[in-house]
Amino acid sequence: MRADDGSGVHRAPLFRLEGVGFTISGRTILDDLDLTLEPGRVHGLIGPNGSGKSTLVKLLARQASPHRGTIGFSGRPIETFGDREFARRLAYLPQTPPPTDGMTARELVALGRYPHHGALGRLGAADTAAIDEAMARTGTREFAARAVDTLSGGERQRVWLAMMIAQGASCLVLDEPTSALDVAHQAEMLELVRRLCDDHDHSVVIVLHDINMAARTCDRLIALKGGNIVADGPPSEIVEPEMLERIYGVRMGVFRQPGTGAPIGYVA
Repeated sequence: MRADDGSGVHRAPLFRLEGVGFTISGRTILDDLDLTLEPGRVHGLIGPNGSGKSTLVKLLARQASPHRGTIGFSGRPIETFGDREFARRLAYLPQTPPPTDGMTARELVALGRYPHHGALGRLGAADTAAIDEAMARTGTREFAARAVDTLSGGERQRVWLAMMIAQGASCLVLDEPTSALDVAHQAEMLELVRRLCDDHDHSVVIVLHDINMAARTCDRLIALKGGNIVADGPPSEIVEPEMLERIYGVRMGVFRQPGTGAPIGYVA
């Protein structure tokens, strides 16, 4: 089955998981998940620590393989993509990005072009244009020549996002990209992510801990607990007292933001 994107054009699901399970040392991390994610939307993965969110995004990004079940990506079994072909379609940002080894911001963003020219290839005009556009979109041109290690947490995350954009992938998978940021930088980062979906038709899967930031940013929230999906739907359905208590195991209340009516959850 293919999804209609609203224009009458049917598109293959972004991801389709059937019976996906993952186990470590006899402990079940993900328990036979069935899940379909549609293209052109921001999907938020939420839930308590240890619920399987990071493992799930690693499977989606091919950083690990499921022990059972199948994963489809853009209408094909995920394992049938070559590494460079897959990297041209999907960009992944882990919880802890790799060391930058003294690279400048622009040098880091330029690494996103690797799937297009290979390790020994030279940057061409198209690569340079992609790097320039990515840095312009993320507001990182002003510190292009600065070492990444000297940037603030929010600035570094914007540079990593610029690298993902320069990669040219239409699907972005991000694991807790705001966890070390203050509220202002969280909002800035998530606004950039939202804009990529709205203005540039990117598809996003993002792990978030702040339920209110998730509700503000995402089209759909998928809640995991104990390796199972316990809730799945638009924020308006998920951010409800009974549902939040079911997900997090604590009593929570919800009020509506004046003016927009957006739900805001709090510990009761």
